[in-house]
Amino acid sequence: MEPPSRNDGACERTYAELKDLRGGVADTSTLIYLENLGLLPLVGQWLLFVLTPQVITEFGRQPEGMLLFPATSTTTADDAVVQTAVRLGLPILSEDGRLLRQARRLRHPHYNSLMLLLALQAQGVLPASECTRLRQTLLGFARYSSAVIAHGDRVLQMIREAGDHPFSPETG
Repeated sequence: MEPPSRNDGACERTYAELKDLRGGVADTSTLIYLENLGLLPLVGQWLLFVLTPQVITEFGRQPEGMLLFPATSTTTADDAVVQTAVRLGLPILSEDGRLLRQARRLRHPHYNSLMLLLALQAQGVLPASECTRLRQTLLGFARYSSAVIAHGDRVLQMIREAGDHPFSPETG
């Protein structure tokens, strides 16, 4: 067994958060990534995704099962996502580094598609083999830093070691 790293606490927190994740306010990049993975319908059924009018306009449609939050007075899609997430107390779901850094500065919860994929496995929605396949596909087109990938890999290891999935599509 490898010695615990100083980041194990952060990974354990992420793992706990992902087991309990029920949704968030998504930006366009997350919708595009999930569509590329073929996960939009599943995510729309399993997690509560809130979208702003700006995101729906950029994406071109409102995916089934995702909720529209009324327009805000902001001018950019990113500002609308952040303001809506803060107002509703929901995490920000994005691939945009600038937007995620803003969430960090605000100390607001935020996740990328890699973490959403891990949340689906942690909750028993995706089997390990499917999560592995989708992770490889995602890493083929996503631009994550080596630190983000390493964090995700450690969280994935924790998920698999725990083997306890509190929810499953069959049992709800």
